[in-house]
Amino acid sequence: MFLSIFGSLILFASCESQTSDNAALVPEVDTVRIKAKLLERTVEKGATVSYLEKAAVSAPMEGTLEAIYVHEGHRVEAGEPMAQLQTLELELALKRARANEASAKSQWKLSQTQFQEAQRESERYIDSLDSARANVVEARTQFINAKTNLENQKQIFLLGGLSETEMKQVYAQYVSSMTRYYQAKKSLKNQTIGHRKQDLEKAGYNVPKEAPNQKKALMELNTRTDARRSEAAQSAYQSAVIQREAAEQMLAEATIRAPLTGVVATRGKEPGEEVKPGEAFLTVVRTDEVLISTSVPESEMPHVTIEQIATVKADVYPGVEFEGTVHRISPVIDPKTRTFQVSVLVKNDEEHPLAPGMFARVSIKTQSIDRGIAIPMGALVAAESEEQQWRPGQSARVFVIRNGHAFEHEVKLGETFGDEIHVTAGLEEGDQVVTSDPSLLKDSMMVQVNSESPESKTRKEEDQ
Repeated sequence: MFLSIFGSLILFASCESQTSDNAALVPEVDTVRIKAKLLERTVEKGATVSYLEKAAVSAPMEGTLEAIYVHEGHRVEAGEPMAQLQTLELELALKRARANEASAKSQWKLSQTQFQEAQRESERYIDSLDSARANVVEARTQFINAKTNLENQKQIFLLGGLSETEMKQVYAQYVSSMTRYYQAKKSLKNQTIGHRKQDLEKAGYNVPKEAPNQKKALMELNTRTDARRSEAAQSAYQSAVIQREAAEQMLAEATIRAPLTGVVATRGKEPGEEVKPGEAFLTVVRTDEVLISTSVPESEMPHVTIEQIATVKADVYPGVEFEGTVHRISPVIDPKTRTFQVSVLVKNDEEHPLAPGMFARVSIKTQSIDRGIAIPMGALVAAESEEQQWRPGQSARVFVIRNGHAFEHEVKLGETFGDEIHVTAGLEEGDQVVTSDPSLLKDSMMVQVNSESPESKTRKEEDQ
């Protein structure tokens, strides 16, 4: 019995030693339990506060400053008077322009009246030609009657029925009627000069067939001078109106107004000094909204878009955050720094005002995935030859723990989020993934989870 018990002890000790040796060969690994969570990608950079809009204020004309109403730091509203030029010469010029306008208007009205009177006179004259034509017809009739009478009386005279004296009277009547007829005919010819169809044709008119239209064309032909005189007077009046409006505009512009709502940044002149057009002597910057400008690495260009949410912090206001949106993105990469400019628009806070030139820190949320699956970069099995550069859409291998064994899984990768990378396919929530030296493992290898790993500590805390 003693020997039997002794043998059993030796066998037990031998088995325990073998089990201990096998346990020593099982590698310890750190793991992480997969949980779907919000994945956010942010860019954090130092930045500078700058103005959204800036306006350099200058005089619209050469002159002398009579007054300046603002100083640096004054807040102004768009259209508010900021300075005043001396206006004596401008006021005199306006009076002259108004007098010229009144005179030109009178001349225009007078020429219009004359043109209308000329039209009426032309119409009366054309109508009078009808009477002249009727006179010609009447004189011709009388002449024909006198001629017929002369021939008849001549026969009677030859037969002795008329005395010589009576015959002379008949002949005198004939001569008188003939004279009246030719005089009427010649007078009509003279009166129709300028009122004939050939006159219209020479002037380049298309001769209308209808009598009313012919009359209208003849009236227009014979009143062209008056019409042009009226048109010239109207043009002179319009020119005088423009000159008067220009003088009024110059007088109005002598009061120099704020081009935008903001704060006066600089003042470079004093009352009594001369100013010239285009020579700025005041500067106004808009401060209700400011731009936070920073340089972002070129690798982030695909992820930065207009209207993305951004947060801004300024060292002068510890603990205060400003929310803004991406407002401008430069399309140009600086070849020296490999960065591009991004500006965030922030609404200014009256309690914590941001001033151009301040240093700030901006954080831009470039990407967000709700309930995404992500693993540490160290969980990916890299190639042995060189360090692996992981890219979106690429496939990779990881090890998943099941029943104390590490099984190799292929996963599809997405974007990186800090030290983690998004897995778009190949893993599910609840999977336990190896995060320590996965390249040393082999498929189906038995492993032991490190009791000090974050995963083990988390499970112990949940059990307790």
